[in-house]
Amino acid sequence: MEVTDELLDQFLDGDASNDEAALLHDWLALPANMERFAERAEIHADLRRSLHRRSIQQEALTACDEQNTSGELFADRVEPVRRQDKRPTFVLLAGVLAMASVLMIAFLRPNEVTLPEPSEAVIATLAYESLALWSDRERLVGDAIAPGVLRLEVGIVRLDFSNGAAVTLQGPAEFEIINTVHTRLHSGILTASIPESAIGFEVETPAIDVVDLGTAFGVSVGSDGETDVCVFEGEVEVRSAGNDGGFQLLSEGNAVRSTPQSSAIESVAYETNLFEDAWPVNSGVLQATGLMKFVAPGPEFVPGRFEDNQHILVFSERTGVVLKTELSVDLVEPGQYQRIHRTQQHQIEVGRQVRSYLLQLDPIGRLARDAPNKPRVIGQVTFDKPIIGLIASSTNLSETDSRLGHPRGDYVKTRRGIEPPRPTDPPDSGRDIVVLSYDRRTLSLDLSAGTAVDQIRVIVDELN
Repeated sequence: MEVTDELLDQFLDGDASNDEAALLHDWLALPANMERFAERAEIHADLRRSLHRRSIQQEALTACDEQNTSGELFADRVEPVRRQDKRPTFVLLAGVLAMASVLMIAFLRPNEVTLPEPSEAVIATLAYESLALWSDRERLVGDAIAPGVLRLEVGIVRLDFSNGAAVTLQGPAEFEIINTVHTRLHSGILTASIPESAIGFEVETPAIDVVDLGTAFGVSVGSDGETDVCVFEGEVEVRSAGNDGGFQLLSEGNAVRSTPQSSAIESVAYETNLFEDAWPVNSGVLQATGLMKFVAPGPEFVPGRFEDNQHILVFSERTGVVLKTELSVDLVEPGQYQRIHRTQQHQIEVGRQVRSYLLQLDPIGRLARDAPNKPRVIGQVTFDKPIIGLIASSTNLSETDSRLGHPRGDYVKTRRGIEPPRPTDPPDSGRDIVVLSYDRRTLSLDLSAGTAVDQIRVIVDELN
């Protein structure tokens, strides 16, 4: 079987069969093939985004033609999207309806179409979007966001506020910005990470008001106003909407729920399923493909407490770290890495503000060094900031655990790191393959772990 671009796309989408995946594992033993695979992974997201946009636009135009022909209300024929219903069909229909309504107004009453007047007050910037479709007008990454109501019909967007707060919305969502510390989520899913500079950031909902105390949390509001609040890190204050009484504290690893009809705030099980698509974007991970998996947030979801034979896990470790001394790293340049030379350390200079992640393959149990069935896992991860250093040796990982590791990480004392091939190794040596893309944002890994834990710490430039 020939390895074609179509087969690579199937694998990146998770649609490859076991036989096809096995073929790819053998094919990737050649460095040139791994580089081709990394390049395909880089463009994969853009290709899918472009094709998806065209599909939405075509279906919207078709919907408009049906509207003009029959005079019937297309919206009356579609069941509204319900909260927690993640079926792609309903999400796509929401986008089609939004596009159709905008185009219908433009076609039938072109003189009445107006765009909102720009405001001088800039509250936030559109920092990222994926398959985003707005109900009023198109917005692009880099656009300034002023106070007002934002209606996202479909897709995921991240808003970076001027005070440092980062909010990710998952459509369909209606979100209102009042000022830099006061917002309202009328419907949809929101995740937020709030630094010390934005403590006091408030999200009002129809049922619960949330005030952040410098942390990370998620909020989900259904069409009936039912609201879930889930705290990933730190603490928030919550109270019933419209209640002038005092707030109650909600700490990490806890969740509550309420409705507009009830003043009671009930504790519920801590579940992150609602936020698994939006939260990685808040954490700076724009995409994880192949068998790369971003770990759900929470006090128990930290390095050292996971064993997984099938995935390379991505842990968010620390943010906003300003280097007070030079930081030694193993790898800095784009391309595929060969064996790490301990004498060729690279330094990241004092004063840089960085963020760290840990990528890990930790199989269940321990296998012998020459075991024939050691798990081999391939994946890619793309960050929102450039990678300025990789720490892949056991010594450097241990030395940077206290400085850059997760505050509650349970780092193992056994051998850890990666073992890239030597230039003289045969193609089927079975060693770990690491490829850093030329834009320094995508990391492709082909790892095989048995007696040791495969780990690599990723350092990104937080201010670039």
